[in-house]
Amino acid sequence: MKKTLTLSFLFLVFAEFVYNISAYVIKFGLSRNLSIDEYGKYSVVISFTTMLIVLVGRGVPTAMNKRISEQGSNWGKILAIKKISEKLQTYIILSITVLFFLMAPVVAHFFKDESLTNLFRLSSLLIPTFALSSFHVAYFNGLRAFGAMTTLKIFRGIFRGIFIILGAYFYGIIGAIVGAIIAPFSVYLVAIVFDKFVVKKPTGIKISKYPYKNILSYAYKFLAFLFFYEFFTRVDLYLIKFFLHSDKLTGLYDAALTTALIPYFGVFALTFVLFPTMSKLSATKESEKIKKLLTRVLVFLVVSLGASSLILLFFSDYIINMLFGAKFEEAYSLVSLMLGGTFFGTIFYIFASVLNGSGHTKITSSIVAIALLFSIALNSIFLPTHGLCASALIFSITSTFMGVSVLFFIYKIFFKNKSLPKT
Repeated sequence: MKKTLTLSFLFLVFAEFVYNISAYVIKFGLSRNLSIDEYGKYSVVISFTTMLIVLVGRGVPTAMNKRISEQGSNWGKILAIKKISEKLQTYIILSITVLFFLMAPVVAHFFKDESLTNLFRLSSLLIPTFALSSFHVAYFNGLRAFGAMTTLKIFRGIFRGIFIILGAYFYGIIGAIVGAIIAPFSVYLVAIVFDKFVVKKPTGIKISKYPYKNILSYAYKFLAFLFFYEFFTRVDLYLIKFFLHSDKLTGLYDAALTTALIPYFGVFALTFVLFPTMSKLSATKESEKIKKLLTRVLVFLVVSLGASSLILLFFSDYIINMLFGAKFEEAYSLVSLMLGGTFFGTIFYIFASVLNGSGHTKITSSIVAIALLFSIALNSIFLPTHGLCASALIFSITSTFMGVSVLFFIYKIFFKNKSLPKT
């Protein structure tokens, strides 16, 4: 099992490397094809729309992922789970796409920038295309078909890099958003080919019925976690736009945050391995295997995140200059204030996937909800008077709270208890 997980992680790390390199290539391209103001607008529009997709679009696929990972090789139930999940996902995504298109003026008014209305309307098309690709990623993850997942990640990185940068080059911010829409749809087409010709399925499968309540019972719990977490990761960006009314400052903060989160993206692939693995191990109550796995993960994270945080501390100016250009030099000083978020925020998310995979979504949701409330309160007090430095420091403080809290519950649930609780 250790060898399988290690190989799977290495494959996924490579895929995440390609995917995240494409993200930074996009930042590099956009920062040179758009003004800082346009870059700020693009960041707000894509960030808000993506948050909405993740909130609404990942609940059912993640529930499907968990239920499939619990089935072993029972293809009758696996395909039944996939079938009912597709129906539920279709209803949800079509509804939210239409609603978001109609509500675009209201969202733009919230940000006090009416020029965002048409950009939000255009970005509503990102909701169904992104949902199509992420659904199949979750499906392959549940099957633990890490090879297929790796390939999809690589294709998505390549597609989004090409389409977004070409769109920005020829058509500015409109072209960049259109590129962001086309890229995940292209990944969906690749996923369909993989599901049909690459994933090995036995012949003559009899698809049994699967109760939709088993999907929704986990989906709504996981959605609570997603709501608080996705809002937390973007709330400072929204509050900067709301309180300071500056696309330039929004763009500078996004550049600093993107740089500070490089280590997070470097180990993010762990979640793809840990979530289905923990679902399976928790279902079979293999406590000793869980303890060994979690100990190795913690040691790996402390060493890798500690080293990468030191690199960011001393070389953030060079990294920002390389990625975004000299016009973003005002973002240099923000990165050092965000390193608490770099270290503890990453630890939180990796171990949150452990708790979510073992069914403890109420714990992770509660931790992020508390951090989100503190973030909003502190930013509302200090952001208008102390500017971007206040937001950067608040991000570190709240992330540290989340990281320490999740480690406490990991110890309490998996190491202190002699037997695993029911999931």
